[in-house]
Amino acid sequence: MHCDLSTSSDSHCSTPFDLESTITFDDVHRDDKVVIRTQNSEYRFSVIDPQSHRGLLSGGSLGDQPREAFLVESLGKSDSGSLQDFRGLKRGARALFYLSSGHRVERVTTSKISGLTLIRAAERTSLIS
Repeated sequence: MHCDLSTSSDSHCSTPFDLESTITFDDVHRDDKVVIRTQNSEYRFSVIDPQSHRGLLSGGSLGDQPREAFLVESLGKSDSGSLQDFRGLKRGARALFYLSSGHRVERVTTSKISGLTLIRAAERTSLIS
């Protein structure tokens, strides 16, 4: 089932995706896709190598052209206000990616994550969708 969860009280559900508030590195497998929604953007991360957290990232400030990226972690604040990292993706935190760009590395940090959807490769009708 696909459910969009946002900070508002509205939610919308349809099939066949899963609703997630956290996605750990152990949750993702090769060819899975993760949709990361922020207040103003949507990013798509297609997993190539789950052990190294490598995949193709598109959307948001990157546009529609997928770029090779490494998901590092999510950064957020604890209840006490201190900075916390999460090994994966978490609603309310910011996703941190490193992108390879020729001979240099670019850092991409999303704004706060408002919603996550994990689309399993085994549940998709094709690897394109």
